[in-house]
Order: sequence, then C-alpha cells, then structure tokens
Amino acid sequence: MGNLKEYSKEIKETAANLRIIDDALFRLMGEKPGVCEEILRTLLDMPHLQVVKVSVQSVVQSFQREITLDALCMTQDGRYCNVEVQKGNSNDDIRRTRFHAAALTAKYTPKGADFKNIPDVTIVYISEYDVLKNNQTVTHVTRCMKNDESYVPVKDGEDIIFANTCVNDGSDKSELLQLMLNKEAFYNDKFPQISNAISYFKETEGGQSEMCKIVEDYAKEYAKNSIQEAIEAKKLADEAKKLAEEEKRKAEEEKRKAEEEKRKADEEKRKADEAESRAGKAIERNYRLIVNILSGRTYEEAADMLGISIEDVKEAEAAIKAIDK
Repeated sequence: MGNLKEYSKEIKETAANLRIIDDALFRLMGEKPGVCEEILRTLLDMPHLQVVKVSVQSVVQSFQREITLDALCMTQDGRYCNVEVQKGNSNDDIRRTRFHAAALTAKYTPKGADFKNIPDVTIVYISEYDVLKNNQTVTHVTRCMKNDESYVPVKDGEDIIFANTCVNDGSDKSELLQLMLNKEAFYNDKFPQISNAISYFKETEGGQSEMCKIVEDYAKEYAKNSIQEAIEAKKLADEAKKLAEEEKRKAEEEKRKAEEEKRKADEEKRKADEAESRAGKAIERNYRLIVNILSGRTYEEAADMLGISIEDVKEAEAAIKAIDK
C-alpha cells in the first residue's frame, strides 16, 4: 500500500478532497462490508436486504462492448444490483443504464436457461444532477403496460433507480445522498457502516494511504490512457492523411485522363473538321468544273457530256452562285 509519507503533496491534497460520490473513494468504500448494503437498503426501501458479495470495478464484456461497473452486488435472494456513481452529465444516462441492465442480464444468464430463470437486475444510478429532470430525489423506472389511460408496471425482473444529490426532499434517502458530498469524516447514526468506512479513510493513516494509492493509480491510468489516445489519434490522423493523399492522387489521375480524353476528342474534331473542309473544297472544285462545262451549253448538253443528271448540273450551278454571292 505504501507509507503515507511517500506520496506527493498534490496526491495527498487530491485524496483529502475525495467524496464518496467520486469514483476513486467509492471504489474503496464499496469494498468495505455493509456499505453497499446500507445504500441499497435505503434507496430501495428494503431494510432487510442482504448483500452477500460485492465486486468493485467489475468488468463485463457483452454485446461487443466492455463496461466497468462501480460496485456490482449480489443479494441473498440472487438479484444482481449495480451501484453506479456519476458526477458529469456527458453521458446518455438513460440509455447507459438500459445497456448496463441488458449486459448484466446476458452476462449472468446460464447458457440454455429458461427465460423464467434469467436473473433479476437492478441498476442504482447515483448522480450529482437530476438525470430525469423531474425534481425528485429518487425515481424508480420500470417497464409498464398501457391500460386504458394509465400505465401498470410489468414485473420483468429489471429495475432502474435514479437517485441524485441535487434535490433534497428531507427524506432519509436525501440524507444519505447528501453524505456522499462530504469531504470530511462524519458519523450518522442512521448509516453506521458508511460512517465507519469514511472515518477510516479520512482519519486513519492506513485509510489515507489507501486513498493516496488509488489516486496515484488513477493518475497513472489517466496518463496511460491519454498517451494511448494520443497514439490512436495520430494513427487516425496518419490514416486520414494517407487516404486524402490517395484520393488526391486518384483525382489527379482522373483529371489527367479527362485532359487526355479531351485532347483526343479535340484532335478527332480537328481531323473531322479538316476532312469536312477537304470534302467541301473537293465538292466546290467539282461544282466549278461542272459550271465551266455548262458555260455556253444547255443543261442537257452539259449533263450528257459529264454523264450526270440534269438535276446534278443545276445543283452545281446553284451551289457556285451561293458561294460567289
């Protein structure tokens, strides 16, 4: 764990300011016996609920995506309860909780199990903001069916509980949630397990060392992730640049081909124009020859001499008159 003196001033200050709702401290608190049980008993209105197992930072791989759960609890009656703490509102919290419930259901359903035997799942989502914007401290979300003009709950084994610290309704639930914002140790008779755990972390050298260690681990993980993100960002940028250069090369090649096709088309047109011009001149010379022969002769005589029709002679005469006009 390390001696408290080994940690820097910055690490100690960060650790001292941790609150239960912060991931780092909640991870430690969740490992203490009775803490999650006390939270669940209060927020679920189940005073006799018993938690038999808690796994903090549990990783679940499901549906092609990996998720990390803050505190996954298993109750004595076999229900899986995931307690999540959330400070920032950058997530789509409603869809996130839906996905977490689905992932847990899939993860802990035995292969080939009958649908009646899939596990019950509860997500308790604790936030510093009002996720549903309904001005309620705690809201129970469950599947319902529409019955005339009202909605009736359908018991499908899935429950989502949204709880927040920003709406204080004076209830025991609010009292518990407000305690999660404290930076100092406290003791509350209603929540002895949480009080004992926070006192340990805030007031004993061993607890403070554990907080410093996890803060340091978080900092290292953050730095590692930042470096990895930077590497991935550069990789994506290089790939994008390579793709852009390839597209540019293709565009230039297409342009070159288009210019070559245009040059060929222009050359063909030039040749066609020259051929047309030569043909026109040859026809004009032929017409003039006919007109010269016609001079002083009748159409019939000229036609007979040239072996062409009278109409051809007349056409040549008309064409030359048009040219010389």
